[in-house]
Amino acid sequence: AMPGDIFVLRNAGNTCTHAEGSVVGSLEFCIGALGTKMVMVLGHTACGAIKGATATHLQLKAGNKPKVTKALDALLQGLSVVASKAADELGPNATEEQIVNHTIKLNVFHSIEFLLQYSPLIREKVAAGEVEIQGGVYDLESGEVEFLGRCPTQDTLLKSGAALPPSLA
Repeated sequence: AMPGDIFVLRNAGNTCTHAEGSVVGSLEFCIGALGTKMVMVLGHTACGAIKGATATHLQLKAGNKPKVTKALDALLQGLSVVASKAADELGPNATEEQIVNHTIKLNVFHSIEFLLQYSPLIREKVAAGEVEIQGGVYDLESGEVEFLGRCPTQDTLLKSGAALPPSLA
């Protein structure tokens, strides 16, 4: 393998919410300097960060605002907006487990949306067909990957004018 063939970035919940400069900057390096052609945002089943984010969402929905006393709490609150969207899409009869499973998939696309929205270089390379961004979910039990494909909002996001992630602007 050559440098850039496989360039792994991992964090809890495959999120850009609180590590956006690090994640976006690292991806810009690998697609720019190393010539990486495929970016795979890969969530996984039984994700502890997504379980925590779903629990945070359910606490907020019940009127209990969890205290933010450490960076993990802030990360979970940032991800709870994705859990909220998942819960809304599934409806009021959804179980916590169903919300978690749907949030895992939605969060893959949420991360892709963030990358496309806040990186002119990534948008440019994707629009030119030089880089492909795909999503997937790795099943921890079977070892199989469910490929989710491109982000449904990719075409719209390629027209985004945002230049920097919110915390860096």
